[in-house]
Amino acid sequence: MNRFFKILLISALPILSITFSSCSATKTLQKNNIKDISANRLIREIEQNNFVFDQLQAKFNAKVETPDANLSLKGQFRMKNDSIVWISVSLPIGIEVVRAMMTKDSVFMINRTDKTYIKESIEHFKQIPAQIAEIGFVQALLVGNDISLKKGGKYDVQIADGKYNLLTSNILNLQLKKNVETFSVTETHIINPDNFKICKLILQENSKKARKVELKYGKFETIEDKMIPAEIELEMNQDPGFYVKISYSNINLNAENDYKFSIPKKFTLAK
Repeated sequence: MNRFFKILLISALPILSITFSSCSATKTLQKNNIKDISANRLIREIEQNNFVFDQLQAKFNAKVETPDANLSLKGQFRMKNDSIVWISVSLPIGIEVVRAMMTKDSVFMINRTDKTYIKESIEHFKQIPAQIAEIGFVQALLVGNDISLKKGGKYDVQIADGKYNLLTSNILNLQLKKNVETFSVTETHIINPDNFKICKLILQENSKKARKVELKYGKFETIEDKMIPAEIELEMNQDPGFYVKISYSNINLNAENDYKFSIPKKFTLAK
């Protein structure tokens, strides 16, 4: 379990982090039965259709595939907008193995399999760039919102396979130990023209390694006139690659959530 969380935090999240330095791009459109639209208008529509909540809770089932193991997990998560993310992960038989909580400035986690815990400020996780460690980014990732697109930026709008494709070329600065490595990355948001929800995000490295991350959203449900994905898939082809599929159920808005988090006295600090 520790290996899975280390892969997820150190490998996936930094690649999803981009220090934007957009290259020049032109607006191109492949004609289809979809109306032409400017990048600024498309971004505005995406923002207007973001899933808005005060408090949210849901149950989930997760499938995790890594080179070392395949896991089936279940759990629940609770969120207070721009404030808290609380998550409990259990084995299929119902035994909790991990509980974690993130606030604006801190991260807490207990691992019941080896009786260890993490209790650190956000600043402690230097390998995870600041924008990734923000509570707003994590919450947006979990509900299918986007907070990285900015009106007035340089984007290339295309239409392919019945969907809008919003592309931009960026520079990714990645902190690796004591060195900062720079990569050229193409970021593609694929957007459903019927509801302007993001159904896929692709990050493709522009090099011989061609490392790629794909984040897919599907099975959207309408709750209080806003759409939220009930299924999320994350796949990375970088060594070690992995695949995660999360399916939500019992999504509930505006519940009075309990965010209790305590560290058992016999647990020791994770190394």
